[in-house]
Amino acid sequence: MAILEMKRIDIVALLKDGKKIIELLQRRGVLEISKQEEKDGFTFIDTSPAIGQFEKQKQVADKALSIVMSLCNLKPPLSLYSRKELSVDEFKQRADKVDETLKWAYEIILLEKQVDTLQNEYNQLCVKKDLLSVWKGLDVPFLYKGTKTTKAFIGSLPEFYTEESLRYAINLGDENLDLFDIKIISQSKEQTCVFILCHNSLADTLYARLRNLGFSIPEHTFSEKPEDRIKDYEDQMQKILDEKNKAWEKLLSYGEIVDDLRFLSDYLSMKIEKYNALNNLAITKNTLMISGYITVDKVGPLVGELIKKFTVAIDVNNVSDEEDAPVALKNNLFAAPVEDITESYSLPGKGDVDPTPVMSFFYYLFFGMMLSDAGYGLLMVIACSIVLKFFRPEESLKRNIQKFLFCGLSTVFWGVMYGSWFGNIVNVVSKNFFEYEVGISPLWFDPVSKPLDLIIVSLILGFIHIVVGLGVKFYALWKNGDKLGALFDIGLWYVVFLGIILLLVGKLVLSIDALQSAGLIIALLGALGLVLTQGRSSPTIFGKILGGLGSLYSITGYFSDVLSYCRLMALGLVTGIIGNVINTIGSIAGGGVTGGITLALVFLFGHAINFSINALGAYVHCNRLQYVEFFSKFYDGGGRPFKPLKINTKFYKFKEEK
Repeated sequence: MAILEMKRIDIVALLKDGKKIIELLQRRGVLEISKQEEKDGFTFIDTSPAIGQFEKQKQVADKALSIVMSLCNLKPPLSLYSRKELSVDEFKQRADKVDETLKWAYEIILLEKQVDTLQNEYNQLCVKKDLLSVWKGLDVPFLYKGTKTTKAFIGSLPEFYTEESLRYAINLGDENLDLFDIKIISQSKEQTCVFILCHNSLADTLYARLRNLGFSIPEHTFSEKPEDRIKDYEDQMQKILDEKNKAWEKLLSYGEIVDDLRFLSDYLSMKIEKYNALNNLAITKNTLMISGYITVDKVGPLVGELIKKFTVAIDVNNVSDEEDAPVALKNNLFAAPVEDITESYSLPGKGDVDPTPVMSFFYYLFFGMMLSDAGYGLLMVIACSIVLKFFRPEESLKRNIQKFLFCGLSTVFWGVMYGSWFGNIVNVVSKNFFEYEVGISPLWFDPVSKPLDLIIVSLILGFIHIVVGLGVKFYALWKNGDKLGALFDIGLWYVVFLGIILLLVGKLVLSIDALQSAGLIIALLGALGLVLTQGRSSPTIFGKILGGLGSLYSITGYFSDVLSYCRLMALGLVTGIIGNVINTIGSIAGGGVTGGITLALVFLFGHAINFSINALGAYVHCNRLQYVEFFSKFYDGGGRPFKPLKINTKFYKFKEEK
């Protein structure tokens, strides 16, 4: 249960069965197909044009789905939920409708564009109508210039005017009052729209006075009256609105095919994956060859199914050391959820062991120790259990929820050890509302009152973590045949550590001189062994001695690594202290109804923030302890992830029939 053994498999089949074989391999999701090497008599299929077409169609399907979901106010399925199951027969029946669904998708996009275009036209007419509405009272066209003996001026002034104030502002004299007439069309604080008719003899003078007042002529050049043009705009707007509503109703009717659009999106995703795989196949006139990697536990079932259903020749071989074989991990329920932590760093390379089983125990242990509040842990356990039970998440999401479930259990454990349940909320509530303080005593000790004990525990656990990491390195070296390396490079350090432990215990704990002396002798013997062996790869005596002496400097690295585990103390202490401070702030109002409401509000808000920040901190620093302090002792990584051809869909999955 760790790194799965890989096998190379070569499959030769009839070309006519190629499509069905690829589809079966895709449903099983157990074979990573490799690019075929050039072989005499074989050719390769270029599926790039088809892939490009499918990708464009998928974009259309996704866009159409998004449009319908938005217009119909439909919410996408929560990512927590598992995909819908379809049998192979149900899948084939729905696949027969994909061409029709694709036509609908194109029509949905065209309808949306039509609605947008119509809306833009409607908005433009609204603007034109609004601009013209101030001239609605004008009973002549804008092009009207006057009569044979008169001159007409139609325009606007940038201030508020009445007829009298405008006559005064124009100031043509009392003798000319009867030679021009003013009609106010509309007026506001910002502008006044006017129609002025004057005798030809006053035209130039009047125009000059109007220009001085900021008179401007409208840009409208149509020949009908403004009222008639406004009516024409309203008729056009109503026509556009009717057309838009018709298109909108048709769009809304497509809410009934949401499932078909989802299936189309998944179907095209599968097509893209399949045709990418076809690029890697070598073919002749009548046959095709498929090569790739498969985990050893899947060889038997796949070979048996292929032989039963198709005419094939199959060859299964061990993977050579020269091949860049992918890496697949398989762990039990406890360790599998933290495989993503290993993958984020790097998958095991050649000669590595899977660190996940060992790392998982320390990961959960340290996360709980850093968050360290039983109330927070209980919330995590309840929330994760509900998601796993009722939402049935899949694959990586499921593993992440399981990971935080175990982290929650560890947090409950350390919270009980430290006596922290949402800080000291039990003490605060009992004191303020029941006038008799009670609390939940720690099963071990209270880190707030005994921080030194907590730092000692943190350093001891850190030392154990590092020693276990060296133990994994010992196992890897021994397993790969380097037994001297295991004994000299790791075993001698164990001797040094044993001597230091005996020395410290004899001096600080038991005060036994003999134990101190024994510890010192053992540590010195281990150090001497390191000096004599760590430079063994050097070709010269001087190099061997210098390399051996230089290896002792690593003790400073181990010391600094152990000190890094003080973060276990720091984060655990911070969570408890902040929780207590929040409860103290919430209890300022005392007891009674007011005090209860205040405490409840401060409790909910404060502990939500405290939980969020410290859970994130625990996650980040827990990862760091694995990557920097633990993995550095034994792990090289560099493995390539196993990527089998499978169904990477969003909404549907296959339900294989028995």
